[in-house]
Amino acid sequence: MKKIQFNNFFYQYKILIIITLLLFIGFFTTSFFSYKIATDLAKNELKYKSLPLSSDNVYSEIQRDILKPNLVSSLMAQDTFMINWMIDGEQDIKQITTYLSTIMNKYNTSSSFLVSDKTKNYYYPKGILKEMSPNNKRDIWFYRVKNIVDEYESNIDIDLAANDSITIFTNYKVKDFNGNFLGATGVGLKTSHVSNLLKTYKEKYNHEIYLINKDNKILISSKDKQDTYSKDNFMHKVINTFNKNDLSTQEYYKNSEKYILNIRYIDELNLYLCVEAKEGYFTKELEETFYINILIFSIIILIIMVFIILYIKRQQEILKNIAKTDKLTSLQNRNNFDSIFEGLFNSKRKDEKDLTILIFDIDNFKKINDEFGHLVGDKVLIEVANIFKSTFRNSDILVRWGGDEFVALLPKIKEEKAYRLTKKLSQNINNNETLFNLLKQKITISVGLHSKKDETSKEELFSKADKNLYQAKQEGRDKIVY
Repeated sequence: MKKIQFNNFFYQYKILIIITLLLFIGFFTTSFFSYKIATDLAKNELKYKSLPLSSDNVYSEIQRDILKPNLVSSLMAQDTFMINWMIDGEQDIKQITTYLSTIMNKYNTSSSFLVSDKTKNYYYPKGILKEMSPNNKRDIWFYRVKNIVDEYESNIDIDLAANDSITIFTNYKVKDFNGNFLGATGVGLKTSHVSNLLKTYKEKYNHEIYLINKDNKILISSKDKQDTYSKDNFMHKVINTFNKNDLSTQEYYKNSEKYILNIRYIDELNLYLCVEAKEGYFTKELEETFYINILIFSIIILIIMVFIILYIKRQQEILKNIAKTDKLTSLQNRNNFDSIFEGLFNSKRKDEKDLTILIFDIDNFKKINDEFGHLVGDKVLIEVANIFKSTFRNSDILVRWGGDEFVALLPKIKEEKAYRLTKKLSQNINNNETLFNLLKQKITISVGLHSKKDETSKEELFSKADKNLYQAKQEGRDKIVY
């Protein structure tokens, strides 16, 4: 049953459904291509502008942080006091510790140091920290500085004098007046400022930022937790690709999500600066907007469709009423009569076994039209129809058959009562003041009445009532024959 109802609905509103589907497909297609274009633009913006810009900004900030220790370390390495103190045999340790302490406090560094090549002593503001040894891995930096071509190096390492905190060091060579190597000096700057800088950029641009050494160890990052990547890890592969092909921007998948990474190498620190962004984060808003637009459009289309269906149904009802209603008298017309007559005649219900049909017309109506005109004739028909409706029951089927002829189907009524109603109709028309004032004469009707008995078809029943009308007219009109 539901399938039949659906099929009826589809065929009834087929054009509307097709138009709706075409509108939805058209909107979805244009929205999808707009979404794809917007996401591609967002990806290109991220890949070629946002990530490189963040990398440039962070790099500039790091260089600024490195510049200060470089200047201070350079001044220390050329300080005649320090050179003379080392040449004179490093006798008064308090002098150098006071000097180192003054440097650290004046320039707000996290540490200051001097390592002597002659004594291998590591001096810091509190005295001698240790004695350097080429066999100690933590002392290798000193021997590296001694053998480098340049006058200094910058690196990130742990600070022995500050509980092994990660620090940016600038290590300068100290030479005597003849250019001979005396030792290494410099200052350290804690990486907390750089770490805070990376976190600030993460909050601003939603990028993860890392400083990674060549062992794939993250030394500073915008994350609170630092990770160490294995040789088989994606980060190692990405950095390896960067070194081989100089691909500063790369794309890869991590945990089933696509990422874009911008890499640059910082020579001063011997580190990789990596700025990473999750592509889905930057396209999420566009994706949500796309789905919201589709949802809103679908709701609007459905609402419009419902209103159109209701409107069509309303118009269909109006057309049905127009099709079955006589325009002049507002009674039903012949178009709807047959189906109603068929149903009542063939009804098996006990309370509908009684059925009476009456047919009447206005006596001498042609003469009224000829004498008073068709406009007056129409007024007569309208008034007769009004009397017709007011005399009979709401359940009775009242029809204008054509011209001045009217028909009534009277269900659930005995013949005697039907006759009395018909008699009342005749009297009401005859005594109506409106009709009399209109024509200055009384109107009469001739009626044929017949109740269902042993008739085998509705046509037979109608024919008998029609014959009774004919008999009434033959007998001089103004009669009811049944």
